[in-house]
Amino acid sequence: MKTKKYKDRRKQIGFLLQHERKIQKQEQEQVAMAMDVRQEFISKIEAGSRRIDILELIDYAEALGFSITEIASKIETYLSALKLLPKPKKIILSKKISVNVSWRDNKFSASLEDIKPETPLFIADAFDELQIKIDEELNSRIKAMVADGYKVPSWIDNKEYEFEYKFLDARSLLKAYSPYISLAAISRVSGINQNQLSQYANGIKTARPNQVKRIMEAIHKIGIELTAAVV
Repeated sequence: MKTKKYKDRRKQIGFLLQHERKIQKQEQEQVAMAMDVRQEFISKIEAGSRRIDILELIDYAEALGFSITEIASKIETYLSALKLLPKPKKIILSKKISVNVSWRDNKFSASLEDIKPETPLFIADAFDELQIKIDEELNSRIKAMVADGYKVPSWIDNKEYEFEYKFLDARSLLKAYSPYISLAAISRVSGINQNQLSQYANGIKTARPNQVKRIMEAIHKIGIELTAAVV
């Protein structure tokens, strides 16, 4: 019996392949012809109802003009963003600093998980303002530590890090992205009723963890769709 993670990976890989095909302005029939298969075969893969093996993935990638390395990198990046892949075991030069984000008293509030023992509490009206404050405060603290003679880890001193924002609830998540993505769009992609999303955003109801996950996945999908726009 296939696990839920297996089914989720298969579904999301199909969605990504469909997205890449549309970016290349190709129809399913064109990819099917290049792979010497029926159009229904491509339809099932993109719908996530049929798995794609490595040889078929190579053929699919070539039909879109990609190498297997390029398409695999896209899949890895996308599945990692959806937390459907484990964290890599190898050491990555760019480290992540976790930032916990919540919404309270009509403002964004954030704290740094990895800065111990004293971590400042950041407050801002807008999410982009919050991001700037965190970056500036960390830089200021690093300079102060160096000036006081403290040994700062090289990865911090060389800025070999990036912030990873962890939203503690659906309200903070929706408040962060509502200036860029409408609740109607999130509702369309996530399948969650728009009125229900509005209640989450306004603190009338509290979303369950699985609902928060669906909202985050929808935002990631919309982001991918937006990157496909060309002029």
